Amino acid sequence: MNTFRFSALLRRLRTMLALLSFAALPAFGADTLNLGLPGEPATLDPHRYNLRIEETVLEDLFLGLTTFSAEGKLMPGAAESWETSEDGLTWTFHLRADNRWSDGTPLTAADFVWSFQRLLNPRTAASLAYFMYPLRNAEAISRGEAPVTALGAEARDDATLVLTLEKPYPHLPERLLYPTAFPVPRHVIEKVGDSWVKPQNWVSNGAYVLHDWKPQQNVQLVRNRHFQPPPIAGAVIYHSLASAQNAYNRYRAGDLDAIAGFPAGELETVKASRGAELRLSPQLSMMYLVFNTRRPPFDDRRVREALAIVVRPDILTDRVMRTGDLPAGSFVPSMVENYEHPALPHASLSLAERQQRAKQLLAAAGYGPDKPLHVTLRYADGGDGKRVNLATAAFWQQLGIKVDLHQAELKVHYADLRQGDFDVAQAGWLGESNPEHYLGLLHGRTGETNYGGYANAAVDALIDQAREQKAIAPRHALLHDAEMLAMQDYPVLPLYSLTVRRLVRAELRGWIDNTRDAHPARFLQRP
Repeated sequence: MNTFRFSALLRRLRTMLALLSFAALPAFGADTLNLGLPGEPATLDPHRYNLRIEETVLEDLFLGLTTFSAEGKLMPGAAESWETSEDGLTWTFHLRADNRWSDGTPLTAADFVWSFQRLLNPRTAASLAYFMYPLRNAEAISRGEAPVTALGAEARDDATLVLTLEKPYPHLPERLLYPTAFPVPRHVIEKVGDSWVKPQNWVSNGAYVLHDWKPQQNVQLVRNRHFQPPPIAGAVIYHSLASAQNAYNRYRAGDLDAIAGFPAGELETVKASRGAELRLSPQLSMMYLVFNTRRPPFDDRRVREALAIVVRPDILTDRVMRTGDLPAGSFVPSMVENYEHPALPHASLSLAERQQRAKQLLAAAGYGPDKPLHVTLRYADGGDGKRVNLATAAFWQQLGIKVDLHQAELKVHYADLRQGDFDVAQAGWLGESNPEHYLGLLHGRTGETNYGGYANAAVDALIDQAREQKAIAPRHALLHDAEMLAMQDYPVLPLYSLTVRRLVRAELRGWIDNTRDAHPARFLQRP
């Protein structure tokens, strides 16, 4: 059999398997939501998650103290109300009376205390444990320097949770939106250990519970009969679709109610043929390049600056992607409110001036025509990664730099970043309207999500000073200074904020575009 015929047969076989896997799904009702997920979750343990694709599913399976509304706004979740002490250090949360685990067991304040302790226990190895560092003694516990019982979390009674902070943190309700702050079922975990995440052992407190998980195919959720108010859709199936083209094909075939993205090259076609289903929405996010400052020659600021200043984010967004993404002017996204965004140090230079300076910097660092700099640029597959990184490589190649591109599956890519196995890599960060959420990535004590291992004592000191402030204005002023100082070091290069490019069935009700790109399934309804 020749290569062409074999390849064609292989493609037909893959298509048949995909159709069979879809046909083999349980006979859920007509109110089942079929949603595209841009990749495969690595875990459904909220204390061990790392990726946005996992966060999407976890937000349907669990309910934190606070949660998202249909509009993507913060609203009460498992807590019906809360108040803060005058000094901003004590937060008292009053839990809803109808909180239940999916097996009917009452959910209490003690469950939250135990869950926070589990998150911060070094044995859990939670890479995002630092999200809860605002709690008293949280960082010391995470580092193995204090017992979990020293955590600033107390169940005053079954319905009253008291959180005591190390320092004022006015953004705490927003921080509690993340899966790191979700409760997990102690009464199950103490019986079966890590096997609690298997469908046969699953217990959670969200609108849905885990029915089945078919790796590389789908995650199946069914309604939690103990959740109030009951979710509208009886079931949700998240289909793992790392390929944007595959997602687009499945959507056009009528298999899916919504997908998280489609090939950028199809945008004009979609506008013309499916305009009522197209959703373009700016997202509170930052895509950036991170330099591994632990590895020569990227431990040399001159090399980092040379690489950073010749890349033009506006060209990437306006000429390469052309999908509405917003070029970055600072590391903190422009959509973050009540914050003065400092300009990047090279913002006023023309491209020619940047290229000239970059050549001078490389020469000073020992690189030139006789000894070209060699860079491996890593990125995750799917989406627009390849086109963006080919364009980035072209900027560098104009300086005589030799560039290798390395593509990997999303979860593999970020595993490599957390382990520091890269030269330069594309990364992304989503979430809060809080500058510390982004600048914390550059703090020397942050841990694995400070992918490049950047550490600057002066930057750390400014961020630490900001964390002492109760009021937003002085807090953000110090963070502004920290960002300005850090950007002079070029540990990262901000590229752009995403514009979410989705397709959503026109008849799907309850889908409301928002900057968080939060669309809890409990608010969605098929006709």
